[in-house]
Amino acid sequence: MIKKILYILSSYNNFSGTPKKTLDLIKYSEHNSFLYVYSNAYHEEFKEDFVTVCEKVFEGDFGRNVFKHVKKIIKIIDDNQIDIIQTQFFFGEFITGLVKIFRPKVKVIVAFEGSMSQGLVKRFIQKIIYKKVHTFIYISNYVRTEKEKFFPKLKGANTVVIYNGTSKLLVDNVDSKSEKTFNLLSVSSLITIKNLNILIEMMHLLFLSHHKDIHLYIAGNGAQKNELKAKVIEYGLEEFVHFLGRQKKVGNLLERSDVLVHPCYIEGFGLSVVEAMMAEKPVVVSNAGALPEIVSHKNTGFLVDPFDAEEWGNAILELKKNKELANRIAKNARERAEQEFSVKNFADNYNLLYQNL
Repeated sequence: MIKKILYILSSYNNFSGTPKKTLDLIKYSEHNSFLYVYSNAYHEEFKEDFVTVCEKVFEGDFGRNVFKHVKKIIKIIDDNQIDIIQTQFFFGEFITGLVKIFRPKVKVIVAFEGSMSQGLVKRFIQKIIYKKVHTFIYISNYVRTEKEKFFPKLKGANTVVIYNGTSKLLVDNVDSKSEKTFNLLSVSSLITIKNLNILIEMMHLLFLSHHKDIHLYIAGNGAQKNELKAKVIEYGLEEFVHFLGRQKKVGNLLERSDVLVHPCYIEGFGLSVVEAMMAEKPVVVSNAGALPEIVSHKNTGFLVDPFDAEEWGNAILELKKNKELANRIAKNARERAEQEFSVKNFADNYNLLYQNL
């Protein structure tokens, strides 16, 4: 039976993992998809991507006026006979919880996108909201464990783990990579929990040990940008560490890279890691968060201490010096990504969930 599903997002911003995976889910869904975007930071450049694949797209430029959002969503439900609402993050959960009071027959799905928890007041509100939720989705077993620490009653709730999925990123006709340099790529928001400081420390150690053919490219933006740049200048690494800002064509960056590095220590999943694996690139990631669920040490990548710069450097040097190992790991990584983290698997799991509601 075809269901009508209303997805609630804060923006269309495909630089962010949640809109990106929601777009993929809608593209491959067997059901009729509708979208409500509740932030005025719409990122219009991505809007057409959603308009093309959704039955209808709605916007609520009401700021934090909860009641206007609720009123509009109720109208969307009534006008389009919506069966299911799927949301995530506190504000989306909050307005959906209020909608459920007025439209109790609508099924509510909450997808947990990360492991971080709210303050005491927000957690109190969430406990009330979660009583009205039909199904909870975790993007990893790590996120499940962390959420259950704060909300023990989730252990008895209707829950499922569905890993995010991706396809191989498109690659333009880019120049072939120079053999004179060994290029590391990080695709990440520049915020504290992403732990990019350790990569700068690693580059400093590599520089001091005269490995001056290794370059680090950082694709992303965020509050820590100036701090990271200052550290690069302090260590005299301007020639070796390159800040690219946000990049749409990550496939091109992967094509010109030798290794993807991802040092986040509380990663809920790690979509950029899976994208690199799908592109048949070796990955070096933190032995923390959900990353050990994705990467098997020295089989599909390297797992290292998130706070040990020397260990990061040693992993990079091992991949640089041992091309046979690097190629084997890259091949294994691609095979695992295709088997476990494809868009098809991701969409099939969601389609089955919707069908069974």
